[in-house]
Amino acid sequence: PTTTQRSVSTFTTPKQDNAEDDKDVEYENYDDEYDDEEEEGVVEMTTISTLPDPRLLSTTTTTEQAVPSSTEPSTTPTTVTSTTTTTTTTTTTTEAPTTTSTTTTTTTEAPTTTSTMLTTELDEPTNLPPTIRNRIPKQAIPAGKVYRYQVPLETFYDNEDGNNLRLELLDARDQPLKPSSWIQFNEDTKEIYGLPLEKDVSRWPYKLRATDSGNLTVTEKVDIMVQQHKSHRSLNHEISLALRLNRKFASNVDWHMETARGIAVVLGDVTLSNIIVRDIRNSIQDPSLATFVYTNETLPKDRCPEEKLDELVALLTEQALNDALNPDITVKSVQGQQIAQCTKPTIPKAKPTQSISRNFAPQTRNQVDQVNATVGHLLVFKVPADTFYDPEDGGELKMKLLTTERQSLDPYHWLQFDSKNQEFYGVPRTNDIGRKEYLLMAEDREGLTATDALVVVVNAHHKRDYSVLFELTLDITHEQFITAQVQRRFIERLAQVFGDASTHYIKIHNIRPIHHTGQVQVSFFNTTLNRQHQRCPQEEIEALRNILLHQDSTIRAKVREILGQEFSLQNVSLVPLDNCHGFDTPHHATSEPEKAAPKPISKDDYLLTFVLPSVIIMVMLLIAAIIACILYKRRLTGKMELGTDEERKSFRSKGIPVIFQDELDEKPEIGNKSPVILKDEKPPLLPPSYSSTNNDGENEDVDEYVPPQPVIVGGRESRGKSPVTPSYRRPPPYVSP
Repeated sequence: PTTTQRSVSTFTTPKQDNAEDDKDVEYENYDDEYDDEEEEGVVEMTTISTLPDPRLLSTTTTTEQAVPSSTEPSTTPTTVTSTTTTTTTTTTTTEAPTTTSTTTTTTTEAPTTTSTMLTTELDEPTNLPPTIRNRIPKQAIPAGKVYRYQVPLETFYDNEDGNNLRLELLDARDQPLKPSSWIQFNEDTKEIYGLPLEKDVSRWPYKLRATDSGNLTVTEKVDIMVQQHKSHRSLNHEISLALRLNRKFASNVDWHMETARGIAVVLGDVTLSNIIVRDIRNSIQDPSLATFVYTNETLPKDRCPEEKLDELVALLTEQALNDALNPDITVKSVQGQQIAQCTKPTIPKAKPTQSISRNFAPQTRNQVDQVNATVGHLLVFKVPADTFYDPEDGGELKMKLLTTERQSLDPYHWLQFDSKNQEFYGVPRTNDIGRKEYLLMAEDREGLTATDALVVVVNAHHKRDYSVLFELTLDITHEQFITAQVQRRFIERLAQVFGDASTHYIKIHNIRPIHHTGQVQVSFFNTTLNRQHQRCPQEEIEALRNILLHQDSTIRAKVREILGQEFSLQNVSLVPLDNCHGFDTPHHATSEPEKAAPKPISKDDYLLTFVLPSVIIMVMLLIAAIIACILYKRRLTGKMELGTDEERKSFRSKGIPVIFQDELDEKPEIGNKSPVILKDEKPPLLPPSYSSTNNDGENEDVDEYVPPQPVIVGGRESRGKSPVTPSYRRPPPYVSP
């Protein structure tokens, strides 16, 4: 290691009134960054001078030089001081342009002795604040449930103290938590715990501060969202415990959780998950008295648990609770009662005289502002029991849902209202996306009404990539299936087929009528089969397929039994989607056809339709073949057949061809015969002669025309034509009268 040597010289200008000499000592301290691996020693040399001469400019010069450090540095500073007072002092200062400055002091009368203090010391390490290594995630907890969160040890870290830090939980204004707060922090176990109630439903921002040994801090945000319990509207009972607090607790939530722990111990529960705290009522007159009201989540919610409630209250005796909670808390009484729709109506006692009382209209207390629904999912929303109140009838009011024009809803509208159970239900479609207002009307026994305006918001379904599409063919008409009542029963039974407690995993994709059979095809998704990281969930698809079908692709009897005769299941098919096409995910279909089988054809119709036309065609082809053979045979015999056996024999023996009479040629007679002249025949007339007259009136002789004689061969004219014979007949000669 090296040591840095610093030399500091200071010159001070005194006041002009030549007062008593003052001594000013100035020290320069240098803070060097702490290094864990290497230590550095610093040697400082300070020069102290006394200058009584006034009006001198104060100058400070520092000389810094790196010299080897001593093997054994001393931590105790050594100072040697010597001062000489002079009356006249002259100071000359020379400044070098380099980074090293040298100061020279000269006196005229007496020399000034300058003393130097050498100090060798080690820098102490610098304390750094803690840091956040791991963030605390946001917490979502239900109201009425005990909440515990152990802060991980790796959340904070400090270079000097490691994980040994002091933690404290603060509110949003950096103030310590109040004893009445529903949440507290255990600094010893570093655990955040609490018990929020229905009134604490909100978002709570807190701060977790970590402090090290040097009081340096770092703060981490802790966001907690208190939500309403999912069954807060379907509670049907409550159990009340009257308590007395025997000591003062550090915070209210401490004895709240202690009471819940005692109840769980008496009932034999390992955890506190079955306890839902509804309310804690403190007495105004006596702060040590309180009422602890809770419900047990193990009791059924679909019916009134009167018998189960009595058995539970019988276990929660005062003696058993006091044994679990003593000596801090004493239980005075335990009472269980049914609430909401399970409240038993009290029969008023008959009064001897009837008095005419005024009837008041119902009033709205807890209004239903907004109801959210999702396309393809079944919506079931129960109207809270405290929505309306009537002084005479209490909660026994008749409710109905109307449009904003105060008209009844269309029976085929997707949203309907069950007046008996006071529930909204329905399956919205894609064309129902948006906001729509409705009127919820409550009517008492005498016809007075109260109205609550509410908004139903239909949201589009989150875009997810599903792996398979289920298609079911039901023997029910499309008009019957599109009603909200029928669709609700179908989805609830379908969820029962898959073993789901709710209908949240069923999303209706399409409802298509099959016109030629009068049936309907319902296609839906099971939202648990969404594709993640481009992976086809083959095992999950096969598991759901085995619920519906056998290995031979026939529908299971249990599925038909759950759906019932109302939804007579005809066909089941699984259609793989997207990247599941490339895997071994077959398109399963039952042996039952999707289309209805045609009516069977009777035997007579079969004969008339197929057999008879075939027979007729075959007979016609046979007759035509016979006729063709006869004609062909006759053609071969024809005229070539000889008449008698002798002719045939002679023809075969002599080999002379047969020449018929028609084939013989007539031989012309050779000779020159005179023509036959008939009796009345006259010789032909001579052709007319034409004479020409000259100028002298004498006629010149003109050769008369002599027609050629025809060529007669064998008594008839030759076949060949003469080249000089005209092709037309000449006119007869002219004979003068």
